[in-house]
Amino acid sequence: MALLALAVVGIATLLAAVTVSAASCNEAGSLTRETYLPNGSVRPRYFTLYLPPCYEISTQTYPLLILLHGSNADDKQWLRLGFIKMLEAAIQSGASPPMIVVLPFGDAIANENYFGGVGYDSLLIDQLDHVQQRYRGDGRTAIGGISRGGFWAYHVGLRFPDRFVAIGGHSSFFDPVHVEPRYNPLELARSQDLGADMRLWLDRGSRDFAADGVDQMHVILRNHGVDHQYVVYSGAGHNEASWERNIPDYLAFYSAAFAESPPSNSGAERTTETEKELWIPAAAFAALQTSIGRDQLDAILAGGFDQRLTLSESAAVRLREHGIELHRDTRIVEDDNLERQLWRDKLNFTLLPFDELRPRLRPLWLDGKPVVDQIDDYPLIFDSGAPNYHPGSLTRVTLSGTTAIARGTRTAIDSIGLEAAASGIRDYVSASDYFHVTNEAPLADTCPQFNDEVLGGANSLCMKVEHASLFDILNVDVVDLTGNHINDFGYDAFEDTLMLFEETGTKIVGGGRSRDDARKALILRHNDNTIAWLACNAIGPYYALVNEDPTALGGLRPGAAFCDRAWLEDNLPVLAAQNDLVLLTVHYQEFESYTPTAQQRADYRAFAEWGADVVIGTADHKPMTFEFYRTRRGETAFIHFGLGNLYFDQSFWGNKRFFLDTLYVYASKLVAVELFPGVIDDRARPRLLTGDDQFNFLHYMMIQQNGF
Repeated sequence: MALLALAVVGIATLLAAVTVSAASCNEAGSLTRETYLPNGSVRPRYFTLYLPPCYEISTQTYPLLILLHGSNADDKQWLRLGFIKMLEAAIQSGASPPMIVVLPFGDAIANENYFGGVGYDSLLIDQLDHVQQRYRGDGRTAIGGISRGGFWAYHVGLRFPDRFVAIGGHSSFFDPVHVEPRYNPLELARSQDLGADMRLWLDRGSRDFAADGVDQMHVILRNHGVDHQYVVYSGAGHNEASWERNIPDYLAFYSAAFAESPPSNSGAERTTETEKELWIPAAAFAALQTSIGRDQLDAILAGGFDQRLTLSESAAVRLREHGIELHRDTRIVEDDNLERQLWRDKLNFTLLPFDELRPRLRPLWLDGKPVVDQIDDYPLIFDSGAPNYHPGSLTRVTLSGTTAIARGTRTAIDSIGLEAAASGIRDYVSASDYFHVTNEAPLADTCPQFNDEVLGGANSLCMKVEHASLFDILNVDVVDLTGNHINDFGYDAFEDTLMLFEETGTKIVGGGRSRDDARKALILRHNDNTIAWLACNAIGPYYALVNEDPTALGGLRPGAAFCDRAWLEDNLPVLAAQNDLVLLTVHYQEFESYTPTAQQRADYRAFAEWGADVVIGTADHKPMTFEFYRTRRGETAFIHFGLGNLYFDQSFWGNKRFFLDTLYVYASKLVAVELFPGVIDDRARPRLLTGDDQFNFLHYMMIQQNGF
């Protein structure tokens, strides 16, 4: 009863926007098992029927809910899970509207892939007609199901959308090759034009064997702009124990579906007064350039010929509509062939509308500066009836690799000063909405002198207190504390480092005083975009990792979050369900290599499968290669195995070259990744590579190492 009371309180909270009255009579609802004879059949079918309190003594009409059981179950499954008991309590308290509930018994045919006149789908529609004729429904019907029942709920609901106000799928079994496309819910979701009033729900457990199909359905609905609720339950599996825990949420969804007003579509409406149609230069992600010149662009717009320009057919048409006369010899290709052509010749570039950006096409700068930072004096932006760019929908996150203002770098900064050390990247990183630094070296009052608390031996790293001002000069927004040297000078030094960033309002990810703090996702909410960020250390050493077990080696200590696979597998999909983008930064085993090991590749791909949209290695001392990894859920994750050093005292050719990755998140989607290829001068001044140095570095990384 205590559990039931808590559940009812939860339902009342979830249904705060639904106004219903408590039942006006003291009767309980009724529960019966009934039979009926379907049209054209000689075999009776069974279903369990719930009628709400006062049904027999009133003339009221009620909404109708159909709940389907899973494979090898029966019409008692939803009873075992406690749905009717919880619904009854919610009706009596006024937390849920009274409703009629039908629990069909599918028998063997519910597991067969027959459709039409001999299939379970026809029986369900026939049964719906039977119940609506016999009982006082008000015309509103919702359908939901568990596992195989979730398949049928979406199959029937999407085929007959005019008959349902809501569809619920709970660990639904979807598979691209399960049934032929015209009956497959995944294909039906792609082809159906669902009205704004249709409510859709999807959920699964983080350890649910049906996860891939549920995630695919979520991706399809999201890509088609279909409003829906998507929930992943941490630690839950594909079993009744998990579904029973979720019953309050299921009841809240179906109750809200019978509210008077449907939910509004996600995203606030905007006026288009400040919106423009923006076009930008772009190239293949693996292109061997980062920028084009303003003189070069002006010449193209004046009708000049540029042998490296490739346009799609639709882009050429739209530019002419804007009054731009292209040179007659401009290379124009079919729309579907543009990306292929750019990847084939990595010296070519294109001009395309901002809303056609995608991660495999990289935005180029204009005169060495991002286009979005010079809109006021930019020729390819138009007043338009079809605007595609609103500055208030863009979020840029710039990520950097290893920073340790220690050893030779500390000495070099003492020589040149903090302003000079920042000058090579400050203008670029300050333009982003969030600039991230992976800080390896803790603050230490005695630095550079060792003390009795040094844990890292002769390789211990520390940072002078006065050098922390570099983070202010660079406008650092996020500090990653997953470094394996973060506790080298003892736990008090880590506490001092943590306190410094807290006092300056700098956001922290991947480290903390407790395990919960270190594991806590950093949620960035900016311009209607929501980014969930986890960071972790995959290698130790033990004393760098946060620990709450007093009996463990090294005792209690603050530190970095360990990349525990069970934790990540449970939490990445939950964050993916709750946020627009999931970013995971990883301190992985450091190798003197530009390419990942087979294990690193497998691990990063696993992180992407679990829900990370972007996976980036932040501790590798050499810049590493990239991958666009296609996940089973049907999305492409961006993986960068290593950014290289940002501030570090290694002077080898590869160890003083690096990438800054800037994520472009627009209207809740990752649309592009911009690259800043850099070099560290004199161990202390990172800057942009230019000219032949930049070309040679990109050629080495993209073609010789990555094999693009």
